[in-house]
Amino acid sequence: MCSYKFVQTSFEVWGLQTKVEELIQKSIRDILLLGHRQAFAWIDEWYGMSLVDVRVYEGEMQRQTNVKVADEIVEPKDIHPEALRTPSTSNLPEIPITPKTPTSPSSEIAPKSWFPWS
Repeated sequence: MCSYKFVQTSFEVWGLQTKVEELIQKSIRDILLLGHRQAFAWIDEWYGMSLVDVRVYEGEMQRQTNVKVADEIVEPKDIHPEALRTPSTSNLPEIPITPKTPTSPSSEIAPKSWFPWS
């Protein structure tokens, strides 16, 4: 199998351009490398399949992925029921109701800033 990927990045901010573009290129390379490693590791599942079999297999994997993603979506609990309805323009609240930012145990321990001194 031969696979070519063309990735072009552009981050035109003086002083950050080189580092950010290198980080993006490295991240994309790591993602693609992981995908290729997984494809090779799963060779027993797809080797010998016809193109039609591969398309059916892809469809099944896509369906399973969508089910997993849908299971991970959690309904927001902190949203006021009024915010879920489409408001008419005549009775808009003066202050919009927004959901609260969820907190996790790790976020309470971690500093609130990128810099330790702030």
